[in-house]
Amino acid sequence: MSEIGVLHPVRIRVIQIVALGPRTGTQLRQALPDVPYSSLYRHIRWLVDADVMRVTGERKVRGAVEHTYELDKDAVQAALPDMPVSAADHGQAMTAFMTGLLAQVHSYLASAPEDPVADGLLYTLAPLWVNEEEVARIHTVMRELVESLRDNGPGPDRRQLMLGVVAIPPPHSTS
Repeated sequence: MSEIGVLHPVRIRVIQIVALGPRTGTQLRQALPDVPYSSLYRHIRWLVDADVMRVTGERKVRGAVEHTYELDKDAVQAALPDMPVSAADHGQAMTAFMTGLLAQVHSYLASAPEDPVADGLLYTLAPLWVNEEEVARIHTVMRELVESLRDNGPGPDRRQLMLGVVAIPPPHSTS
């Protein structure tokens, strides 16, 4: 795999978990049991060193220091690689992204919600016929919408909603 930085599948999964709120290293290990302990901590260290996550707390646990990590919402976009990313790298990143989304959906549904739609659950697939200008407009509108809401904090009238958006162009013709 090329050096894809934040797009590494394990890093995407860590980001998705920490995006839900601060997590300790132990909580991340429990959420990612398939990732070897040493590998997980290498990825956490990479995310901290890249300023994608930051340590927001420390506490002693059986003589060791356990860190609590929080996501820097502005840093994820800044940490994306400047170089072109291969189709294979995008495939691995997309697999991690979709796996994380599915895990979050399953976790939510396992909580036996009374009315998922009223809670904000939404999924749709809409084939759109668009030109390049319209694709650019979709990107701009989505980015502006997310940026206008992402700094909202918790409050009596606010609840967290995880928004995952995927736009997929058709396959390129091989003929």
